[in-house]
Parts: sequence; structure tokens; C-alpha cells
Amino acid sequence: MDTNQQISDLLEQLQAQTGICFSIEETDVDDDTAISVLKNMLHAQYGSTSKEGFWRSLLLGVLTQEEILQGSHRFHIDKDSLYFPLFIEAKQPFSAMEQSVFSQLFLSGADFLVPIDDCHIVILRQLKHTLSSEDMLQMVQNLQSTMEAEAMISINIAYDHPCTSLGELPGNFLNISTAMEIGTTFYPTQHIFWAHDLGMGKLIYHLPKEVCEEYIKDHFQGIRVDDMDEETIHTIHIFLESGLNIAECARNLFLHRNTLIYRLDKIQKLTGLDIRKFDDAMTCKVAMMMSNYLLQSD
Repeated sequence: MDTNQQISDLLEQLQAQTGICFSIEETDVDDDTAISVLKNMLHAQYGSTSKEGFWRSLLLGVLTQEEILQGSHRFHIDKDSLYFPLFIEAKQPFSAMEQSVFSQLFLSGADFLVPIDDCHIVILRQLKHTLSSEDMLQMVQNLQSTMEAEAMISINIAYDHPCTSLGELPGNFLNISTAMEIGTTFYPTQHIFWAHDLGMGKLIYHLPKEVCEEYIKDHFQGIRVDDMDEETIHTIHIFLESGLNIAECARNLFLHRNTLIYRLDKIQKLTGLDIRKFDDAMTCKVAMMMSNYLLQSD
């Protein structure tokens, strides 16, 4: 994550916690100093004497190593245990009832519930042993099902490998919060995102916007996703998901083969790409992902 993005994230966290919209005007202070000052402001805001305040400050990376050590002693936290943070996001702010349900679900001494802001919480699971990628996914799926069934809301979950010490938690939290942003931007139909399985979305997310705009101009005739109708977008998605197989795509869309071919011809005229060809299909997929990324960034 570049310094501009770090500053933007810190300003958003300050606004979420204080209700005040902060901005940085022209200043002689360099970016690294600005980040340090913003972290100190967050530190002061999160300066709670509670265990919850300690966990939140730790995850957000506003504690020094000495403060982490002092906090672990004060709250009797095993600094060398195995911790598995799960970043939870809801589309709407969590209600008091939903927060109460979550609190009741995680009263176990091995789990900690850490609110980050109105729409985000972290579940810290304390593990007895390492987990395989399959076991991690199964645990996250079970947790999602339980939380959605009990609170009756839809949530997204992002996760990374477990941490072997408290000092690893800030970096882990940065990874999973970034994974949440990438996942919800590029894979809106999914609800669980692993930081190490974000595919092409992870690559595009780290590209400069100017590069994405140039790629769309050069390879997609400057077409943006919001220039297309829903039928065209849906046809492209299903055709790609069908492995570029016309017969299978026609079945999935409940269309006659000739109707699908007519639509593919229209897509070729619109974009300059014949997505029946593998190279053009991949170019189309990348361009549409870039376009969605730019729309989210606007």
C-alpha cells in the first residue's frame, strides 16, 4: 500500500471514530511524518484502558513494541500464542441487536470480539495448533453461516494465515483489510476472501489508475462498464464462466444458440474484442475488472 493510500485510510479511521471529516491541506510535512502524526492521533483516540481498546489499537498499528508488551502483561494476554484474525464487514452499520448477538457468540475465552467501526469488526480466534488452508476455509465458512443465521444479516469475511505472536497482528490486519477491499471490488458475488487467493484482482488493485485507464483505451476501445447495459455485462460474465463454450453458455442463459451468437457479435462491435477467442476473452476480463476498479475509486 502506498503512502497516499495509508494517509487516506488513517483519515477514514479518524472520521469513523470521531464523526469529524479530516483532510490535509498544503503542508511542508512529508508523507511519512503525516502518517506518524495521524497514527498518534488515532492512538490518542483509541487510548482506552479496556482490553477491547488494547486489541483495537494493536490491530490498527498505533502501539509501540513497548506498549504491546505492557498491554499483554496488563490484560494477561499470551503474546506468543497463535491468533487467527477474521475481518467482518456488513453493508449497513451493525445494529445494537446484531452486536449483542455477536457478543454472545464469542464469550469464550479463546475468542475476542473487536469493533473497528460501525460496519467492521474483527474476531480474534486463539488457536491451539496451525491450520491447513482447507481447515481455515472450513472454519471461516462455519463462522459465516453461524453469524448470518443468528443475526440474520449478510456479511463478508476476509482472513490471512494465523499470527504466531502479537507483533504480527498489525501486518495481518493490513493484509485482511486490503483483501476485503480487493474482494468486494473485483468479486462482488463472493463473500469470503483469503489474502493469498485474490487472483487477478490483487494485481490490478496495485496498478496506478493511469495504467488502467490507458489499458482500457488501448484494448477496450475506451468502453467503461457503466457504458454497457446489464444484458451485455451478464452475457460476458456467463460466457467467461462457461469456459467460452457457446452451447453451455446458451443453456446457462436459457437462450437459443443463434441468439447468443448475435449477442457475441454485438459485443465484438462494441468492444473490438471477439471473446470467443481466448486472448480476446482474457483482455475483456482484465479490462472489465479495471473498469470496475476505476468506478469504485471515483
